Amino acid sequence: MKGDIATTDYLRLVASLDDIDRRIVSLLQADGRMPFSHIAREIGVTEKTARARVLDLIEQRVMQITAVTDPSVLGYGASALLGLKTRPDRPASEIAIELQKIPAIDYVVVTSSRYSIFAELICTDRAALQGAIENEVGKIAGIQSIEAMPYLSFHYQLAHFAAAQNKAGIAAGVRPREIEPIDIRIIRSLSEDGRKPFLQIADELDISEGQVRLRFKHLSETGTVSVIALINPMSLEFNSMAWVAINVAAGYRVTDVADALSRVANTTYIVICAGRFDILTEFIFQTDRELLEVIDQNVRSLPGVAGIEISIYNDLYYKRLTPIRDEGATAIVRV
Repeated sequence: MKGDIATTDYLRLVASLDDIDRRIVSLLQADGRMPFSHIAREIGVTEKTARARVLDLIEQRVMQITAVTDPSVLGYGASALLGLKTRPDRPASEIAIELQKIPAIDYVVVTSSRYSIFAELICTDRAALQGAIENEVGKIAGIQSIEAMPYLSFHYQLAHFAAAQNKAGIAAGVRPREIEPIDIRIIRSLSEDGRKPFLQIADELDISEGQVRLRFKHLSETGTVSVIALINPMSLEFNSMAWVAINVAAGYRVTDVADALSRVANTTYIVICAGRFDILTEFIFQTDRELLEVIDQNVRSLPGVAGIEISIYNDLYYKRLTPIRDEGATAIVRV
């Protein structure tokens, strides 16, 4: 299959980052295109040191700078979260490693819940999605059952973790928007390299550098795209992460509940789905105590929330999306 990827394409989990690297990641989470000179001034190191540190984090696969956007902009028309139950004769961690090798899987979580593993599938269309479930996921030894929760709508993503913790009632983040074909091409170029010079993008698209700058500024300000440093949250000591699945009460609009959830602190990802649940939400916290407080005080009390199910992450494998390069491709890469 074209576009096949290896396990090494996932963001590498590290036990800890030193203070300089943590501050660099924090700055690049806020603005993935921040100049090295600015990073150096903020941290109090030389520009050469800042550049070397950033490049090393990327080379070591700890961090990747890319464009975060609605997956459909990159060519992905069908997605689902798979809840996998595994047999006791094979460890879930071994199965997770095999799942990583499937090109259409971008996110694998080993969890403590009704399911042993969650795996997110992102494909070109529903046929490709079904094919990946039947011909690839379903053939892995040790999987007892597969429950697919197809996404009806990508609703919200905020991979800037400090901003996710401190929303102050503002629903920042990336949301789907109608955009022009030239904007799609700009985003696709930045998804391959978030720090790519605007002049290079202009040359690729045969437009002016000024036009690229203006369009990117508008796309950023409207929450259509965010160029950001992606990192496995567990590398930043977010050791209490969870999928929170939500059922919406009769008489309430699912989109209204999803909007309300996007304003809750520590939410990073929201999709509206079919199947057992109406909404899937990812939360990140440093401790289980924080998770309990937010879920108990800010989620259960939301109007329209009829029931929730919490699945705690034990381990996470995560890679970035890049654009589909040909019509037959079903693979994604999330480095």
